[in-house]
Amino acid sequence: MAKVVLKIKALPKDISTNIDSLKGHVKEFLMKYGTVYRIEVEPLAFGLNVIIVTFIMEESEGTTSLEAAFTTFKDAEMSITDVSRMPDF
Repeated sequence: MAKVVLKIKALPKDISTNIDSLKGHVKEFLMKYGTVYRIEVEPLAFGLNVIIVTFIMEESEGTTSLEAAFTTFKDAEMSITDVSRMPDF
């Protein structure tokens, strides 16, 4: 089966949120749906940081269930920013 690589953006809902703690919560949440390959923190604006996750999942599962699950995550707004097929080696 083919796999896809997703870039997921997690924007904290509160500027006072501890970004390191949030990284752990995001990773724990996403691991139910696939493999977290990398988590990075990038500055956005005015002291606000955004978490960028490189995530791998089975192509056959699609992203619909994952996107629906984003609504249950209370600490950040999550969205998929990029999807590409993982090359077969």
